[in-house]
Amino acid sequence: MAPRSLIHRLHRLHRIHRPIGADGVSHPTARRSRDGRQSQPGQMTSAEQRWRSQRLGETTRSTLLGERRGWSSPCDPARIGSMTWRFSRSSRVAGASLLGSGVVLGTTFGLALSQATAQPAPAASSDYSRFQKVDLFAKALALVEQHYVRPVDDTALIYAAIDGLMDELDPHSGFLDPREAELLREDIGGKFGGVGLVVKMVREPEHTPPVYLEVSDVITGGPASAAGVDVGDRIVTIEGKPVAHFARLDDAIAVMRGAVGTRVEFQTQREGQPARTIEVIRGEVDPPAVEMRHLGEGIGLVQLAAFQQGCAREVDEAIDALAQDSGHSLAALVLDMRDNGGGLLGEAVAVADMFLDRGVIVRTRSRGEELVEEISARRRGTRRDLPLVVLINKGSASATEIVAGALQDHRRALLVGERSYGKGSVQSPFTLHDGSMLKLTTALYYTPRDRLIQAAGVIPDVLVGDQLTPYEDTRPDLPVERDVPGHLRPEEFGRSPPSPPGASEALAAAGDDAQLRVAVEHARAFTRVQPPRRRRRTRD
Repeated sequence: MAPRSLIHRLHRLHRIHRPIGADGVSHPTARRSRDGRQSQPGQMTSAEQRWRSQRLGETTRSTLLGERRGWSSPCDPARIGSMTWRFSRSSRVAGASLLGSGVVLGTTFGLALSQATAQPAPAASSDYSRFQKVDLFAKALALVEQHYVRPVDDTALIYAAIDGLMDELDPHSGFLDPREAELLREDIGGKFGGVGLVVKMVREPEHTPPVYLEVSDVITGGPASAAGVDVGDRIVTIEGKPVAHFARLDDAIAVMRGAVGTRVEFQTQREGQPARTIEVIRGEVDPPAVEMRHLGEGIGLVQLAAFQQGCAREVDEAIDALAQDSGHSLAALVLDMRDNGGGLLGEAVAVADMFLDRGVIVRTRSRGEELVEEISARRRGTRRDLPLVVLINKGSASATEIVAGALQDHRRALLVGERSYGKGSVQSPFTLHDGSMLKLTTALYYTPRDRLIQAAGVIPDVLVGDQLTPYEDTRPDLPVERDVPGHLRPEEFGRSPPSPPGASEALAAAGDDAQLRVAVEHARAFTRVQPPRRRRRTRD
């Protein structure tokens, strides 16, 4: 026998277990109990009453939320809140915590996920009220199924209803259908089948076409890079469909992604050139999370784009490589986390732990500000003595804000840049039986000094915009010694002439990046200041 549909089961619940009372609503016809006695319409037999009192909330929850494979009791309500989030790609990611922000070719932005925790079963007194609400939904669903003018897609109706439920919550809670949930799992894993582009959707009514995807980055060595796609190109069609056809960026990304070895066709425009059609063979895309370069003067730069699996180890290895390039030691490090939308909480904690000697890294609190978890540094920071400057901006969110806030609260790093995004909520994932997923905001993040990140962000110690401001002499009419005719010159005493202001190898490497230049200037100052030596206490 084919399995009964969800609508059929809900409809059956409605017919058998609708609320009983003298409310003028028709009731089920009389039926006979096991002991042979006939009950009146609107009455339940004693066996049914016992069954209902034991299973009412359980059956309703199981029907709506789905059943976790392997449960001995699939409807156990105490376990529904503790469904394990498992990824098919890697068991290491199972049940992990994830934070993030923006959607860029599937990369989540403004998202924070952590493993769901078991919640106590609701009080029995609330079961009846909850059942009434589910019964109302079952009635409406049954009426649409039976009387709507044309046949309906049962799954689409259920998904739309769940979407409506999520719309009543905060913006970061949501529902993902099986395809969207799979995209999220791919993002967390880091690798996926795609074309190797970072894009954003742009809407310009005066432009032709008015909606397009702008390429903001091309992954080196990826399929799109090999096809000649460059930063700034505009994608106007995908598989023959205008970009305006896709309601959301995620929808366009889903079409561009696919199995490795398959083909995807899109049309691009470049400024001053005619449109061209490109056919790209999808490949395995592994976007780098960590990049590094030596700026000179013993100053290293590590750019951390996302907290994906294994990035903490990559940061550690990058610092070692920079130290070797500069002569077995670094004078200072600039950690660039601008536009890092977040990622895995465990990786963020590991990065912060790398620079901290001890103390709290982050706290999470749920309803009523009840403390859920407090995560502290568990090892003596391997880089605890390395002078550190951290770069953040408005695109730095979630896990990035946790790391920046922890380093700032412990006075371990100087923060430079802009106020961060301010996304400090935790989303717990609940995977349903058909592969779809609920993301529910279940807690908020706090820094070690109990600062709330949500909607507040992290304010850097040095506020700097992204525009380079030229230096202006505030007193051009005041001459200095070197301007006085006949002054004694350093060369006369065997000294080199002074370098002009701003003449620095590291500053030159920073180029026109205003925020990076300020970070480098502070890092250079760190190299000129020796920390006081700790004196050992001696006993008399």
